[in-house]
Amino acid sequence: MELTMFRPLLIHFRLTLLLALATAGLVRAEEIPRHQHPWGRFAPGSWSRTRIVTETIGEDGKKLRHEELVTTRLLKVDRLGVTLQTETTRGDRVTKSNPVTLAWDGTGRDGQRKERLSLGEVKFKGRSHSCQTHTVTRVIGETNVSTKSWYCPDTPPHFLKQLIRVRGSKPRHTAIDVVKLNATRTVKGQEYTGWETRTVIADRGGRSRVMSFHSEAVPGGLIQSQGESHDRQSARVGTRSKTLDAFHAIPAPPADPTEE
Repeated sequence: MELTMFRPLLIHFRLTLLLALATAGLVRAEEIPRHQHPWGRFAPGSWSRTRIVTETIGEDGKKLRHEELVTTRLLKVDRLGVTLQTETTRGDRVTKSNPVTLAWDGTGRDGQRKERLSLGEVKFKGRSHSCQTHTVTRVIGETNVSTKSWYCPDTPPHFLKQLIRVRGSKPRHTAIDVVKLNATRTVKGQEYTGWETRTVIADRGGRSRVMSFHSEAVPGGLIQSQGESHDRQSARVGTRSKTLDAFHAIPAPPADPTEE
């Protein structure tokens, strides 16, 4: 009689204990190893430059072409992540963005931030990869940004899937998936080994789809991408390509064991 009465409590205790043991190894964004971030494996002073070509169709049906060079520089690395700044060159005009700070999981460090961790898996080419799911919610004024990432510590590039939902005056939904591991590609006579991703973005204006190739050899990772945008009636309204133009990579110093 007494054993039967306490059985639900015992079951609840066992489930709680199993969950605690399973989640004990989860790491927060600031605990993700630096070298697993596309900029973290490099030292400040590193940069990459991409050539961006955008083609759109004007109201008169004519094709418009714009070209620019975007240089992204690594300004700072600290315990929580990196600080980046971009420089855009269009013809003779050069503009610099304000520096942006990112956590090791790729999310911004601005606004009010909350993080929730759990266990999960990603199925890739018929194989399951154990991972941690990081759900980060940031409130920036009237805008709410929710980012859910599938982080696999043992499978490069480590973040195999990411969903980003922006709520506010300019709502947007972004889905990023790694679609191919151990890929190779030759760009400007240089062969790179890396991975391919698919990015789908939907907002009030329509939808865009981007296929990209990345490599750990380059600061920031991006080697090449090709994207198409469509309006809400599914008509193609433009394309955008990005190609690595040049880069400067300074390897990060070895980790200090006293800081681990």
